[in-house]
Amino acid sequence: FFANLPQYVKEPYKRFLENKMRDQFDFKGVPIQVYLRKK
Repeated sequence: FFANLPQYVKEPYKRFLENKMRDQFDFKGVPIQVYLRKK
């Protein structure tokens, strides 16, 4: 993912994104890593 200020994105929001991707794409039980880069 890209963010304007990735250093300010907290861990709970990263977990939220992971869980939303699991739900949306049916990735139940699949490990997902979220990487944030500067835009």
